[in-house]
Amino acid sequence: MSRRKTSGYVDVGRREFLAKLEPIVSPRELETIETAYVLAKYGHKEQIREDGETRYFEHPKSVAWIAVDELKVNNWQTIVMALLHDVLEDSHILSPYRIELNFGKEVVVGLKLLTKKPKTGYLRRLKLYGDTKMITVKLCDRLHNLRTLGSCARPKQRRQIKETKKYYLPLCDLLIEKLPQRDRWRGEYLKNQIEKICVRYDKKLS
Repeated sequence: MSRRKTSGYVDVGRREFLAKLEPIVSPRELETIETAYVLAKYGHKEQIREDGETRYFEHPKSVAWIAVDELKVNNWQTIVMALLHDVLEDSHILSPYRIELNFGKEVVVGLKLLTKKPKTGYLRRLKLYGDTKMITVKLCDRLHNLRTLGSCARPKQRRQIKETKKYYLPLCDLLIEKLPQRDRWRGEYLKNQIEKICVRYDKKLS
């Protein structure tokens, strides 16, 4: 099971992260994931989360861990996109061209769709053009942001919960619809986890 701290961040380092993947991906895929891990860590260097204490890299690492540990994802593109999902938006370390050279077209397209540039309509673009890998990453991202929402001010908590119910729960339904029957439990799991947090905050903020 996931080793989450009470803060919502996963308590694993690089060695344990990669050890979890070693039995389920090829050596080449593992090296590619490790490259993404290192680049994400460097790209978010000196960036801090909203709590003022947690280094930003702990967020993409936790998003990727949700995919690997809770959803049992073993697709390397999904894991790489989870690790790098904020790099284009919040860092200048990698251009889309360089990402494509290192990780291929599918990853760079996915990261572009996961990036809020332009911010207007980005979820609509994801719904129209994103595949199940990209939507899974976006929902893992939202789930982790909800798990760490306690460190945010109440106005942001209200905003995030309202946005989640309006846009992200329907995105869960879209993922469930798009996934093959054998994999639909992943979408259902994400929806259940997200709904539980929304209910808790609805009670807290009422």
